[in-house]
Amino acid sequence: MRVALVLCLAVSAAACGSSSTSPSSVSAGTTTNIAGTWNGTIASSNNATVQITMVLAQSGSDVTGTWNSTTVMWTGQVSGAVNGTSFDGQIKFSGTAADGTVCTGSASVSGTVSAGTLAWTSPSGVVGGSCPAALPVGLKIDAQRQ
Repeated sequence: MRVALVLCLAVSAAACGSSSTSPSSVSAGTTTNIAGTWNGTIASSNNATVQITMVLAQSGSDVTGTWNSTTVMWTGQVSGAVNGTSFDGQIKFSGTAADGTVCTGSASVSGTVSAGTLAWTSPSGVVGGSCPAALPVGLKIDAQRQ
């Protein structure tokens, strides 16, 4: 009986002392850096597609910046957060209607980001005050890092 007990303890000790691989910790996703200058387009279901330039800054996951259209009189600010390769945020919009009225609003946007491209959408589009021109609806923003 003693031999069996000693043998059982020896096997148990050997099993515990072996160099088995312990589970490695799972690292959190790396936040993609999207700071820099981006050129691309804003398409909407009720306005012509326009060329845009965005200049973005990033601190940790927080993103801020500005954008402007190079083809029409639209400008605004960008704010939001990057989580891995996803972006959730807001784009503020200021545009001038044909009669000279300045129209403003904002759109919640989300989508993907990478080191070289971003693709954001906003199904509801720009929500704002009254404007003689239609505010953009069904936004799709695609841009490439410059």
